[in-house]
Amino acid sequence: MGRSSLVLLSFLSSLLVAEPLTQDQAIQKGSALSSALVQKLSGELKTQMQSIGAVGALHFCTQNALVFTAQIAQESNTSIKRVSAKNRNPINAATPDEQSILTQWEGLLHTQQPLLAYKIQTSRNGEYTYYKPIVITNEACLKCHGDIAADSPLYKAIKATYPEDKATGYKMGDLRGMIVITMPKQN
Repeated sequence: MGRSSLVLLSFLSSLLVAEPLTQDQAIQKGSALSSALVQKLSGELKTQMQSIGAVGALHFCTQNALVFTAQIAQESNTSIKRVSAKNRNPINAATPDEQSILTQWEGLLHTQQPLLAYKIQTSRNGEYTYYKPIVITNEACLKCHGDIAADSPLYKAIKATYPEDKATGYKMGDLRGMIVITMPKQN
């Protein structure tokens, strides 16, 4: 079991008592879950990129990213998704409310103001929704999300798998999207 899995398991086991979730607990839980998801996805993609290259990593991501996300959500009794204004998979398109948050964060990036580490909201029914920005901070991300030559095998594989792809052209430091975690009001 990896370090991130142990941290997540330890955190989740501490929440087994069915009490109302506080905002501080929701922030801690959102932070732990988003970190676990990023570590799982980026670790697996890095391994795939090194062993089978960018095209193979694309196919691996296509088959596994949603599965990994669903597993972490199920284990934590939450709803988790990754969204973007420039999505690759239509499933990951931001809703209008999510797009509003992405637009605010994008504005902060372009004004040199520090980007918020997260945002938390409470719904009318007491659920918490935790939003974590995904910023391109690793050159490896740009292999599939940067500038890709139109005649390359990777470009052709992206277009064959995702004909409506919008997720290229990113640079280091760009806002790629966000992780959205919705937590029930009871632990």
